[in-house]
Amino acid sequence: MSHWRGLSLVCPRCRGELAAQPPGAACRQCDAEYAEQEGVLELVAGGRGAPGFDPHFFSTLREVEDRHFWFVGRRQVVLSALRRAVPDLASRRLFDVGCGSGGLLAYLSRSGIAVAGACDVYPESLRLVRAQVDVPLVRVDEGRRLPLGRGYDLFGLFDVLEHIDDDVGALRVLRESLAPGGALVLTVPAHPRLYDEMDEIAFHRRRYERAGLRRALEESGFEVRLLSHFMSPLVPILVLMRSAGRRLHGGRSRALERRRVEFRVVPGVNALMRGVLALERAAMAHATVPFGSSLVAVAFRGR
Repeated sequence: MSHWRGLSLVCPRCRGELAAQPPGAACRQCDAEYAEQEGVLELVAGGRGAPGFDPHFFSTLREVEDRHFWFVGRRQVVLSALRRAVPDLASRRLFDVGCGSGGLLAYLSRSGIAVAGACDVYPESLRLVRAQVDVPLVRVDEGRRLPLGRGYDLFGLFDVLEHIDDDVGALRVLRESLAPGGALVLTVPAHPRLYDEMDEIAFHRRRYERAGLRRALEESGFEVRLLSHFMSPLVPILVLMRSAGRRLHGGRSRALERRRVEFRVVPGVNALMRGVLALERAAMAHATVPFGSSLVAVAFRGR
């Protein structure tokens, strides 16, 4: 298996071995060639899946993710979970699958996590990531098996799994690409009863129960090391907001307005929620949280 900029990758068309062919790569088996532009390898063969995200939201996410309590809280939960559940974290390099607007990956890099690279379906995402972290980036197809080779030691999957039709199949692909003892850290939205038009406009296929996420990971061959809810203060707020939203007319347009409201950074509310979530993280250092609007998990491929 050859490597492109230190990443183990395969041809998305035939799964054949890729050879670095500056400035891009080529498949040794089917002779397909893949271009690189500004550090992004276009490893695409033509998408064949339903959309997983609306890319026009990336710019909005980038504008708020360094300040909004939800994004700030999530990145801190992820870092704490990694430090708690992966004792040899300093010797691993994270590959971010579905890197989105890049704020979480940049935060982890600034916090001392070594980053191997990242991939996403959308050019809009990768442009934002490129502006924040200098790592190899790969554009992949929607709906195709990820063109990942073997030997990775740490994957990140941050609010991505809920966008994928076959979540167990995607987890199995990631497990196969991990080296023995490799780890996966992921976050997903929780509580199926909260699912409504807000999830639909975000292209969520589902929200997860804790037992359901554990089952999906174990069916995929992972050993779950850490699994906890977080964002517990948001549950009663979301129950009220989404219950009220269901009673209002307006359908998708109403849901889009609610989404814009949720993305707003209101200084007093934002500071209060960041303080409350800091208390939650302190509790998570000693025990799992029994409820919350999101779930975080760290799981390992057995040796």
